[in-house]
Amino acid sequence: MRSGLRRLTISVMRNPKLTLGLVLLSVVVSVALTAGFLKFKTERSDLIDPSMPFHQRWLNYTESFGDSSDLVVVVEGNSPNRIKAVLDELGERLSTHPDQFANVLYKVEPGRLRGKGLYYLSPEQLQTGLSRLEELRPALEGNWHYLGIENLLGGFSQRLNSGDVAQQQQTSKELHQLLTSLDQYLQNPEDYESPWPRMIEIDPKREQQANQIVYLLNDKGTMGFLKAKPVYARDGFEGAAPVIDLLRNLIEEVDREYADIEIGLTGIPVLESDEMRRSQADMIVASILSFLGVGLLLLLGFRGVRHPLIALMMLVVGLAWSFGFTTAAIGHLNILSVSFAAILIGLGIDFGIHYLSRYLHFRHERRPLFSSLVRTSESVGPGIITAALTTALAFGCATFTPFLGIAELGMIAAGGSCSARW
Repeated sequence: MRSGLRRLTISVMRNPKLTLGLVLLSVVVSVALTAGFLKFKTERSDLIDPSMPFHQRWLNYTESFGDSSDLVVVVEGNSPNRIKAVLDELGERLSTHPDQFANVLYKVEPGRLRGKGLYYLSPEQLQTGLSRLEELRPALEGNWHYLGIENLLGGFSQRLNSGDVAQQQQTSKELHQLLTSLDQYLQNPEDYESPWPRMIEIDPKREQQANQIVYLLNDKGTMGFLKAKPVYARDGFEGAAPVIDLLRNLIEEVDREYADIEIGLTGIPVLESDEMRRSQADMIVASILSFLGVGLLLLLGFRGVRHPLIALMMLVVGLAWSFGFTTAAIGHLNILSVSFAAILIGLGIDFGIHYLSRYLHFRHERRPLFSSLVRTSESVGPGIITAALTTALAFGCATFTPFLGIAELGMIAAGGSCSARW
């Protein structure tokens, strides 16, 4: 290993421009690869291995019944009418953004469910309806003369003479409806009322409720709810953040018009988005602070500027390689792996300090530049490479865990530790 490091160091010193050009090219490629292809997974479920049986069951469930990724707007006040007005206002505003909000729900209009009304009838009511259809089968099959006055009166006569009291009462009711309808039509053709009785008798209360609009309110009428599904690219760095920001702006506009109403926003996408944005912001701040802190300590420790800047520049190169490796090997970051930059800053600078300290030691002994670099590579190079490999192996063991968030972080840290220390 020593002889290999010696030859590599000599080759680099003999071709400095070529070496710097290759390093710069690799950094540019890594940055371009990262900027163009690195994604960010913003959901908690992305931390779980999708091949796990329990996760497969959850995916099957959400495919059949939908997931719980709804934005929930909570409207609170003392007046149910004011709450309904706010829900209507928000619902109308959301309806103007169909490309960002889907399945907006804040009220139910039962009248639109008439087509599915048979699902809510009792077996006895359904049997009555089938009996009525059977009576009208000749007309339904095209024999319209069955509904002629002569045939109808003949049928009425037979049923009135059947001796069945219940049938006689029903027949008398139908005959009265027919005669009333004919009389009204003869007096005023525009005032027509169908003589045919209902196939199925419906509870008047239920019929009245079918014409009412039901809002999503609690029993006391002090809280109203609006649900909407956000539409967004799930592999983007922002996730649902733009949709959530738009909804918050709409809520703020409506809130200014209704000062007596409290409007809040919640839901799993909101919680996940806030967590992701906070983690991204915190990791950026942590990475910047760690980089500046490392730079300050290097300046104080080495009592100079040139050599610490060289170490920091190589640290930046190692971070660029790490991002490129992450993009090529995994292709995305999650809420856990986004923290790897701060970790690699601490891991990548320590052996740079070892190399720089040994190099300066040889220079203080008044050894030539060429000899100092070669002897430094021979003395501390094997230890740095061994430490990099053992650290990568330790992080790499995390890839065997079924928890995908830790496994990806381990893979990124394993590749990044080698990149940052090289």
